[in-house]
Amino acid sequence: MAEKTIVKVMKFELRYIDGAGEFSEMQKHLWELQKQTREVLNKTIQMGYALECKRFAHHDKTGQWLDDKELTGSKYKAVADYINAELKEDYNIFYSDCRNSTVRKAYKKFKDAKNKIFSGEMSLPSYRSNQPIIIHNRNVIIRGNAESALVGLKVFSDGFKALHGFPAAVNFKLCVKDGTQRAIIENVISEIYKISESQLIYDNKKWFLILAYRFTQKKNDLNPDKILGVDLGVKFAVYASSIGEYGSFRIKGGEVTEFIKRLEKRKKSLQNQATVCGDGRIGHGTKTRVADVYKARDKISNFQDTINHRYSRAIVDYARKNGYGTIQLEKLDNSIEKKGDYSPVLVHWTYYDLRTKMEYKAAEYGIKVIAVEPKYTSQRCSKCGYISSENRKTQESFECIKCGYKCNADFNASQNLSVRDIDRIIDEYLGANPELT
Repeated sequence: MAEKTIVKVMKFELRYIDGAGEFSEMQKHLWELQKQTREVLNKTIQMGYALECKRFAHHDKTGQWLDDKELTGSKYKAVADYINAELKEDYNIFYSDCRNSTVRKAYKKFKDAKNKIFSGEMSLPSYRSNQPIIIHNRNVIIRGNAESALVGLKVFSDGFKALHGFPAAVNFKLCVKDGTQRAIIENVISEIYKISESQLIYDNKKWFLILAYRFTQKKNDLNPDKILGVDLGVKFAVYASSIGEYGSFRIKGGEVTEFIKRLEKRKKSLQNQATVCGDGRIGHGTKTRVADVYKARDKISNFQDTINHRYSRAIVDYARKNGYGTIQLEKLDNSIEKKGDYSPVLVHWTYYDLRTKMEYKAAEYGIKVIAVEPKYTSQRCSKCGYISSENRKTQESFECIKCGYKCNADFNASQNLSVRDIDRIIDEYLGANPELT
């Protein structure tokens, strides 16, 4: 397959380190930079719109279109360069590359929406508060190793840094929380991954780097017509196989079930305690009372994120090692509760997040991920194609009442999901057999 550049992002929590004076003072200017980022974004949209109106007016009058240089009446060949130069004096806090990247982002958004704006299909785009500070890839410097990685961010102009006695870059420690983040940083430091335009944002009293990185998609000999069907369930969190093949990949579901049961029980207990807590926990009111409840909820969220990273990596690795060029799985909105007959304890397991993680991991190897409607895949016999609710004897067992085929119900579903266009095949079958619906 031809080489392809893949761009991905990962959000890292940042911790400030010594080396740039009083951070409280610097932080005030970072907040101001966030505020000015929003202003630059919105002013770019407004200036782009005004210039485009001028271009249309000139065309209506003369029948001729002005090119960008004629439109701006300046030495700049591109409108974005002209706008950046016009904003330079009023927004001199920005490192030049950062301001340029900010202007280009907004102007691209305007250009993409231009036709719909002038046809009256949409209004002029605008940016809300708390915009991330946009950082050119040259201004993100990561050094050290994955265990103690540091990042230097060049966001302030040279003149502004000299005025306030700031160092060349704002230096943070990268908080690397799991194996995926560790691998990303290791690959960035070793230059296997190249840094792309990234973002710095202040959220919930913490600073975060939304690191964008790119790499060349790995060459492979995978067959796109070889499909791995993936069924998601309770007894087996993951059951993957391919039609006609006996080899399969399974992950038992007990780990998820037991963990969430335990934490849900703990969260409910804390909620009950909060209603009758003593003065020591009342503090500043509701926020203090429910603090422990939020901690339990965060533990569930962190566990889901870790599990989804692990499961998605395992599925993609299995597909890659066995030559599958396509992964086909159920299109579940956000939770397994959509499947009706499954335990509501897993309502919080975010399957959309699992699918998203699987998609970006698969993209690295050129593996395509397809989501299909899960309706009837658990009731259809993967051997003869007969569909009946009576085929699914229990949550675990499948036995076709027509041909007598017996197997694990999740295995049978994964076999169906490995058939190309299975949703269309099922629809056609039901159309020819309306008595089954």
